[in-house]
Amino acid sequence: MSELVNMIKQKNIVFFDEQIDLDKEQLLEKIGCRLFKNGYVKSSFIPAIKEREAAFPTGLNTTTYGIAIPHTDSKHVIEATIAIGVVRTPVIFQEMGAEDVEVPVRLVFMLAIKEPNKQLETLQAVISLIENEEKMKALVQAEDEAAVLQLLN
Repeated sequence: MSELVNMIKQKNIVFFDEQIDLDKEQLLEKIGCRLFKNGYVKSSFIPAIKEREAAFPTGLNTTTYGIAIPHTDSKHVIEATIAIGVVRTPVIFQEMGAEDVEVPVRLVFMLAIKEPNKQLETLQAVISLIENEEKMKALVQAEDEAAVLQLLN
């Protein structure tokens, strides 16, 4: 899990919604733009992540909040990282493995994985983090990037 924390600890990768009504596409674009502007991903990352989310939804209903873990092929990634989106008003994603089920998402863990063989390991580490209910509640209530990074440290 320490590698996961190291990936998240980088600056400028936490997104807090500034608007009340973001849809899934807008949210993916805003978080993806943050990764692009900071040099973690190529310009092809944003359309690729939207396309993959449409074909293979990543929403998860958990005991605390709805969570999404969007990701796409490593060919769109320059440097591995994980961006976190904290939204005050839930954004509807489709549930992983059950596209007809809607998930009101409050936390997004957008994965930018450089090495394809690390995708499963990274997903498992994120799932392990998600299972910590107290940490998930605290993340949703975090006020700024420093608070998010401190919670994950």
